[in-house]
Amino acid sequence: MKELPERYFTNKKKVVRLGQLLKEAFPKKSLIDKNCQKVMSVWSEIVGNEIYKSTRITGIKNGIMYVAVESSAMIHYLTNFEKYAIIHKINNVMGMKYIEDIRFKAGVT
Repeated sequence: MKELPERYFTNKKKVVRLGQLLKEAFPKKSLIDKNCQKVMSVWSEIVGNEIYKSTRITGIKNGIMYVAVESSAMIHYLTNFEKYAIIHKINNVMGMKYIEDIRFKAGVT
């Protein structure tokens, strides 16, 4: 039998690529868990309609929520005047300390 390149492994039934084996062994975790989905669903109620229109939650990781904001002026306003109130409201909705910090970043919403 001809030798296979190192990137291939033999299975009893067929030849399988190493990349495919790794994908099956280590499936990607969903970046958006159930708690994050809950926060996203009540985001407009938490921040109000005007802020909701110019922001988008991009993810939550290790207690830090990442939010894309349409302008640097809005980032300044949210960071200096609304950040801690938003954190408090989210944690009240969740019934636990779910968010510790919010990072705002200019981006397309």
